[in-house]
Amino acid sequence: MAPGKIKILPEQVANLIAAGEVVERPAAVVKELVENSLDAGAKAIEVEIRAAGLKYIRVTDDGMGMIPEDAQLAFARHATSKVLEAEDLESIATLGFRGEALPSLAAVSRLELTTKTMEATAGFRLLLEAGKVKLARATGCAAGTTIIVEDLFFNTPARRKFMKTPATEQMRAVQEVEWAALAHPGVRFRLLADKRELFNCPPAAALPDRLAALYGRSLPKDLMPLEQEAGGVRLYGLIAGPGENRHSRQHTRFFINRRPVEHRGLIHAVLQAYRHLIPAGRFPVCYLFLEMPLHLVDVNVHPAKKEVRLRDEHGIHHLVQTAVTAALQGSDLAGGKERLFRQLAGNDAALPSFRLHPSAAWSANRVQESMAQYLTRQEKRVEPRIPDVNTQAGDEFISPAPERIIGQVGRAYIAAQDEEGFFLVDQHAAHERILYESFLNRPSPIPRQQLLLPITFELTPAQSTWLKSNLGCFGDLGLEISSLGGNTFALQTQPESVARVDFAALILEIIEWGIEQGARMDQKILRERTVKSMACRAAVKAGERLQPETMLALVNQIGALAGLPTCPHGRPFLFRLSWKELDKIFKRDYAG
Repeated sequence: MAPGKIKILPEQVANLIAAGEVVERPAAVVKELVENSLDAGAKAIEVEIRAAGLKYIRVTDDGMGMIPEDAQLAFARHATSKVLEAEDLESIATLGFRGEALPSLAAVSRLELTTKTMEATAGFRLLLEAGKVKLARATGCAAGTTIIVEDLFFNTPARRKFMKTPATEQMRAVQEVEWAALAHPGVRFRLLADKRELFNCPPAAALPDRLAALYGRSLPKDLMPLEQEAGGVRLYGLIAGPGENRHSRQHTRFFINRRPVEHRGLIHAVLQAYRHLIPAGRFPVCYLFLEMPLHLVDVNVHPAKKEVRLRDEHGIHHLVQTAVTAALQGSDLAGGKERLFRQLAGNDAALPSFRLHPSAAWSANRVQESMAQYLTRQEKRVEPRIPDVNTQAGDEFISPAPERIIGQVGRAYIAAQDEEGFFLVDQHAAHERILYESFLNRPSPIPRQQLLLPITFELTPAQSTWLKSNLGCFGDLGLEISSLGGNTFALQTQPESVARVDFAALILEIIEWGIEQGARMDQKILRERTVKSMACRAAVKAGERLQPETMLALVNQIGALAGLPTCPHGRPFLFRLSWKELDKIFKRDYAG
């Protein structure tokens, strides 16, 4: 009989596989160690990382500590004090429970543990390398536990190739500590990176105090509390008004029984509550906490405990959506609908009520076909001298004859005609494309102008880490940013001839987008994304009344654009109907 092919894995290989599931990167190490400290009842936790955590991670707490026997047993796989029977998995109250974290960390690093219980006269020190015990002896130390992880992945060099840049890895580790600090405002948190203190949050009596300590002046000023309970589930937290929406989900945070979680259903519930208040693709600022019986949530669905499964998805979705909706309706924002529209539009005018409704005669294919025909005609024309849309009255304008401006429709679209037909131009999208091409084609670095009063702004630790890695690109775009110490920065210059832009808000938008992409960005991609946002913010808005000469200048400029008539985000800005198509719609070609 041939020998069997299935073998029991050697312990070392099994440990490395387990480590691969739990220890993806330095941030995962920080997360697991901080969770252990919280489970140990710590009231003060200090985290220190060096070289983005790949060389050194230290987590020190004042928790209950361990006796020597438990300290050694903690590094055996699936050894845990939190689960004894299968039924215990239905009621997990602690953050960690699988007993895989410490052995997984030890398998891919050089690890040192020092621990002492309050009652013990001496502490205990344990040194491990690649999971093997090198030293175990009594030592003097304070009550609590300190774990130091050095040379992460030293024995699995292939794993290091999958790491992002040091700035990205550090940023992710910082985020893990931020979220733990938010989930446990009563615990003191201190974070150091390369011997520099990123934050030091004292114990807070309430969530707003912890948010202020973490985010400072970058925190929205109009945060509104909400609280609601249904079916034994309690929801509470803080939400911001629609005007504080963000590019990414970094500040749309959820915590279930003090555990930071990712859950698409919860995000969908919040977005439904804001659906008529913020633009598509944007996310509200909210920090929401759910407390529910342990059997209603399953945290045992992901090796790193990143995701959870809710037993009553529909009921909790309804609770979150209705609570957020009620909080928004109860605020001044609901009563001042017109003011809210002006805020979202970015100017003093209400959003336009006029909208184009496509019919069968105006199919998407015909729109694209008419666009292509229009561009073909434009390519045959001599390119005119192009005036700036913001040219003041009295300046010379080049007529786009034989085109004629009819007027503004719905204060969002420009109606015009030429010898071949009638067309509508989306004034914001068209101007956005014009500015985008102009900014993108400027030489680098873009000429800048000094601000009389620098604009100061404060960031979160993670945002600060990202910005410091990408200051050069902002400088090339005319945005010279200097650090004032800590997480506070000052904008010293802005690009020449660029008006109507809140550059502090622009920088924050790019930072949040960048964090989603990774800390050290490809400079070409970052430049293009920044220019796109700059053009969007500088362009005339929907709802803004334009003078006839301004409409004429804008329509004149779009004839010089190459490519499809779309804004930088891909939205079309031109709709054309030939005279023949118009006649057909009104059946003027009917011989009767």
